[in-house]
Amino acid sequence: MKFKQLTWKQLRELRKKQWKKQQMICPILQQKIKFEDSVFDHKHRKKTTSIGYQGAGLLRGVLHSQANVFEGKAYKLYKRYGLHKFIDFPTLLINTAKYIMNPPMKPEYIYPSEREKPKKLGKREYNKLKKYYFKVYPRRKKIPKFPKSGILTKEFEKMLKDLDKYLKENK
Repeated sequence: MKFKQLTWKQLRELRKKQWKKQQMICPILQQKIKFEDSVFDHKHRKKTTSIGYQGAGLLRGVLHSQANVFEGKAYKLYKRYGLHKFIDFPTLLINTAKYIMNPPMKPEYIYPSEREKPKKLGKREYNKLKKYYFKVYPRRKKIPKFPKSGILTKEFEKMLKDLDKYLKENK
């Protein structure tokens, strides 16, 4: 097959024509896009690959510029992580979308790193508490020490609630 070589000027004219032919819709975003935000997408080729082999070097369509960047980066990662050894790129994307939309597990377990962290008592809160401590607890003689771990104990949690209550009442 004989391919047509374009100049930069011809490329812009063809992009405008193709953009209109696509009814100004980006095939990836499925939304209308401005001509200024559109770019021609093409399949990159290696120097050792001949033009046209499996679409290498050829135009595919007009996309929103950011959708084009996304597609390019996704393809680059697909190759970098060696997924091309197992599956073709379009099938990988389809399978990924299906997996995200319909995961095989019920949503009931929390991943360990995502669990809620215990609340910590910061130095600022402790100093604020220290400032009003004897006003909130007039019968006490001694202030509890700042916990080095910063982890909020039940005692400090109660004290902070009492402090908030005190501050609201004495505004």
